[in-house]
Formats: sequence, C-alpha cells, structure tokens
Amino acid sequence: MEDQIDVLKAWKNIDYFSVRLPVIDAPVFTDNHKGLWEFYAPQSQQHQFNKVQSETSVRGRNPALDIQHAPVAIDFGTSSTVVAIRQNGRDELLRIGIQEKDLNKAISAEQFENPTILEFLNLNEFQTSWQSEAYRPLVNWDHVHCSHEAKASLNNNKEADSKVISSIFPRLKQWALRDAQQTKVVITDQQGTEYTIQPLTEYHPVKGQAIQINQNYPELDPIELYAWFLGMNINWRGRGIFLDYYMTFPVAYPIEVKNKILASFRRGLMRSLPESLIADEQFNQFSVREWASEPAAYAAAALEKLNIEPTEQGVAYAVFDFGGGTTDFDYGIYREPNEQEEDLYDHVIEHFGASGDKFLGGENLLENLAYLVFKDNQDICRKQKVSFTKPLDAEKFIGHEQLIDDSQMAYTNTSLLMAALRPFLEKGQFADGFAGALDIKLLNRQNEVVNCQFTVKQDELLSYLKCRIYQGFVNFFVELKQAFTTQHQALPKIIHILLAGNASRSKLVKELLVGIEKKDQNQTTLLNLSTIFGQDIPEFKIHYPLDADLKHHDVITAKTGVALGLLRLCPGEGLKVINHAKTNDDANSPFQFYVGRQKRGVFEVMIKRGDAYHQWQQIGAVSEDGIFLLLYSSLAQALTDEGMKRGATGLFDQRIRFAGNTAGQKVFARILAPSEIELCSATDLDDIQVTGGNNLQQIKLS
Repeated sequence: MEDQIDVLKAWKNIDYFSVRLPVIDAPVFTDNHKGLWEFYAPQSQQHQFNKVQSETSVRGRNPALDIQHAPVAIDFGTSSTVVAIRQNGRDELLRIGIQEKDLNKAISAEQFENPTILEFLNLNEFQTSWQSEAYRPLVNWDHVHCSHEAKASLNNNKEADSKVISSIFPRLKQWALRDAQQTKVVITDQQGTEYTIQPLTEYHPVKGQAIQINQNYPELDPIELYAWFLGMNINWRGRGIFLDYYMTFPVAYPIEVKNKILASFRRGLMRSLPESLIADEQFNQFSVREWASEPAAYAAAALEKLNIEPTEQGVAYAVFDFGGGTTDFDYGIYREPNEQEEDLYDHVIEHFGASGDKFLGGENLLENLAYLVFKDNQDICRKQKVSFTKPLDAEKFIGHEQLIDDSQMAYTNTSLLMAALRPFLEKGQFADGFAGALDIKLLNRQNEVVNCQFTVKQDELLSYLKCRIYQGFVNFFVELKQAFTTQHQALPKIIHILLAGNASRSKLVKELLVGIEKKDQNQTTLLNLSTIFGQDIPEFKIHYPLDADLKHHDVITAKTGVALGLLRLCPGEGLKVINHAKTNDDANSPFQFYVGRQKRGVFEVMIKRGDAYHQWQQIGAVSEDGIFLLLYSSLAQALTDEGMKRGATGLFDQRIRFAGNTAGQKVFARILAPSEIELCSATDLDDIQVTGGNNLQQIKLS
C-alpha cells in the first residue's frame, strides 16, 4: 500500500511559497464548488500525473471554469509597472511582491506602482526550479524576489553592501534596448554565484501549443521572469484566470525591441497558467498584444477623469508624459463620432503626432545628478580609488580614464549616490540643515567599503535640472506646433496640456509653466513661447498630474492612468483611436531624429522626425576628399529660430567617407527604422533610380 500524505499540509502554502499570496484555506480542498487546479487531470494528460493516498478527499477543479472574459492592461514601466483589470465595468489595480508585513497596512496609491526590479538570492536553486517545468514552476520566493520586496532590499542597503547591490536587476525595460554588441550584464547572487545575462531574444511561444523547456528555450530572461510574477498574481485562484492581455510602449521604441518584450511577456504570462488548461480549447484565446502608445493611453484616462467632453470639431490635447526612462509626447483631438462611427463608438481620439525626449526621464536625470557630483569630487574619487558610470547622454571630462567604468563596483557606487540624491530630485532641495556635504559609503576598485565626504553644489544641480527640463518643454512645444500644423492644418485656439508621469509632479515643472495659461507672455520669464509660435500663441489649459482619491476608489494618477486608460481603449469599450502619425512602414514607429548638415556652424535640418520611410532625400554634397559631415539630433530644438550650434548638447556628428570618384555628387539619405538611415552618393534622384546609388551605407543613430 502506498504511503499516505497530508495533502492539505503539503499544498496549502503553494501560492505563498512562490509569490507570497495567501495560504489556501482548508475548505478550498474539499468544497464541492471549489477544489485546486493542480489536482485536475484532463483525459489527455492523465499519464503525466501520479496518484497518491490521502486521508483527506481533495477535489480537482477545471481551471477553464475560472476563465474571466475580461481584459488585462499592463503598463511596463522603467521604474514601475502597473497592472489593471476591468470586470463588470469596474477597474482593479494589482499590488505585486508586497512584503507580508505591509499587506495589513493602509492601502496607498504608491502600492499599485509595482517596481520593475528583480533580486536574485540563490541563482542555482532558482534556475533548477525555473527550468524543472514549463507551467507554474515551484519557484521559492526565498531564492528570488520581485517588485516591492526587491526594491525594499535596494532602499535598505545603507552600508554599500555589494552583495545586495550586485544581486539586484533594476531597469529591465532599459536593458531590453541593449543590442547584442553592447556590454553584457553580469549579476552576482547573494551566494556569490555570477551569471551573465544574455541579450534579449525574440522567442515566441507557438499559439495553441504547450511550451517546451528544452535547449532552444531561453535559459534566463529577466523580463519573462518578471512577467511570470505578474501573471502569478493576476491568475491567482482567488481572482480567476485571464487570457486577454494588452500592453503599451513608449513612442520611440523600435519594432524589434517591442517584439522581443512582447515575446518575453507571452512566455512569462503563459507559464503562469495551470498546465491542465492547455487541454481546453479556450487556451487558444490566450494573447498578449501591443495596443497603444503610453501617452495616448494616458490621454484616454485623463480626458474622462477631467470631465473634458468631446465636441463635434474636437477638443485639442497634448500629453507631456514625464516618466522614469523617457519623456513621451502625444498630440491629437478628442471628438464625437460621425455618422459612420456612432453605432460602434461613443468617442473618438485622433492623434496627429507622437514623439519625445528619450533622455529626459526621472531616473536618467538622477543618474546625471550623480555624475555631476562625482565629477565635482573627482580628487576624492582618485584618492579613494572609487569609480562610477557615465550616463548615455553625458559628456566625458578630462582625466576620466581612471574614474569612469562599467564594473559592478562602478554601477554600485552610481546606484548608491543616486539613492542619496533622490530626495533632491523629487523636492528640488535637500532637507533643512543640509550644509553642502554628503557622507556616503562607496566601494573602491578592490571591492572594499570606503568612506567619502562629497561636496554637493546644490545651485549647480538645480541649474542642470532647470536647463534640462526647460529643453524638454521647448522640444514639446516645437513638436506640438509641428504636429497640429502638419496634420491638422492649423493650430487650435485652445489646447489642453495633460501632464503625466510621476516626474511631472516636480515643482520645477510647475515653476516653468507659470503664466503659460495666460496670453501675456510677460507673465513668465522662464519659457517664452513667442520664440516658437510668434504672435499666434494658442490658449493653453494646464492639467497637472492626477492624484488618487482612495476614499472613492479612484486611483487614476499620473502613473496608473496609462494602464487604466489602456482598458478604455480595449476592443468593445466604445473609444476609437485613429492614428494619423502612422508611418508608411506600418510595422515601425515614426522616425525619431532630425538629420542634416552644418551651415556656418549651425545645424541645418534636411530630414525631420516623422518623415516618410524609404524615400531618398538630398541632405548635402560630397566634399572634394569624399567626406561628408552628417549631423543629427533627437531634439526638436533644432527647428527653433535659434537652432542648434555645432557642439551643442544633444547634437551629434559623424564623418562619412565616400569611395571612388565622387566629384559633383550629392549625398542622399532615406529612413529605414526609427533610429536608422541609409546614405548614398549620386548626381541626382534620377541617377539613384537607374543605378541604385553609390557608396550605400547604413547608419545607426543614437
């Protein structure tokens, strides 16, 4: 006779064990109307199950009975991720990876902003569990943490413990933008085991087929793992099973990056489903789709929340989404449906332009502040042998060779200083009594803790923030003018500006926008719109970031609004979106750069952001020596009256060499991808039609 096992004791903690969800109550095992998905064995899967003897008669439950025909919206963010579900006309936001001790605390809006972060405590043990089975693997929470608990470990690391820092994987979304040629990311778990994370790959599960963990399956994809944690919380037995997922992406993300992230989320979310569900035909309904840009989704939520009613002609809006990684812009009108649309839709959003500032994000600003402090204290760093990292958009300085590094110690030091400077970024000042010096423990090149006292020049940091945010708003208003005049033929008289993203809460943003709602530009000395609009400045109505009203269960905020707005855009919800900004290459996002040449030391724009793909345009001439100086920028500042002088921050140049006899030839360019162009030399466009062009070369812009 087989040994009997105590099923209740063995299985009651299965949800708690992996993702710290509630312990399963005893009646769930035996109630006629309940039971466990894990004990349900479809006829086609009987051979995969073992029978055991148990004192308690337990019930299996067909997971197909718990399928909820409702959409799930996921706003996968740089700093945090928001998950929203709509059922019976009501929206629910989920908290992921909340520490057990915090579950009984009063609910706050910040708890729904789930940090996009992982912490590896024991990689070997985790890997064994993760690869042991495809669906709902028995991962131990003590081996890997996600979201709130992982972020708490990072925040509580005041003593520069490299063992903790090196085990944490933040910025998953930014990591996805790395290509295979860039530096590999190495994590070291808290047992000292090193692991090199391979670049993200596009490995999609086959629709309607079970996932197979084999040699071709990605060994460890952090985004897939994060998506699995989300899925385990979404598809909790106390909530039901969901098969219909929608995601948003930043405006400027290349199609290949979006496809890789979607593939990772498809695998992770699918692996959170009960294995027995595969045998049911409804399993074929599982899908994860891109459905809207992040600023467009926010507009959908904010317009409703602000009680802005659509009109027949359309209410003009502009979104400034100041996020953790980037700042996205979106422009359009919100109107009533016409006769052909009114049977299916109640409202219509037409958006004319989508662009942004890829380095104006809260976390990127914070990294730049840390870089400025390190640079101001480079003598101390040399003496203590402390290294640090350089932000992607920052300039190197004289003598940087022994200071800037991409080592784990350098990354740790940057992370620690960023944490110390975060209050300054959020409030625009340090706490009262701050004397201009910062005591901080960092790591030297031998991985030893050293004490450093850094001088912090508050005025310099504040000046940097003001200038950078000012530059972001200049780009925003230049792009606004371009979007409406190009697509809408004229600037609307009134435009609603919707500020989104937690970074928009900064008092520096409010100071910059003071007076812009008034036609009299003398009311503001910070942002002079007449240099952009001339005498035809529209009337702007500013809507600052939304705050939660938890008493009335209203949690639409600057951050959660994207996911909640995405629910409003899902099929069948009555809101139609028409995208006039789509490119002639429908698979790709709009081109994200301004490209041209220098003329008397100033950038002359020949190709604009959002121009058509695959169309050759002349951008200059080849010099006698076969050289052409290519200039490019992602900043709309290039279109202002002042323009951009060569050497300006954000303006880049490349020396392009053309071979052979190029006498009398011109330089032509065409757009291939959001950040890629192709160049050739030819006498004219007719020459390209005949010969295909000379000296063809593809240039990646960054």
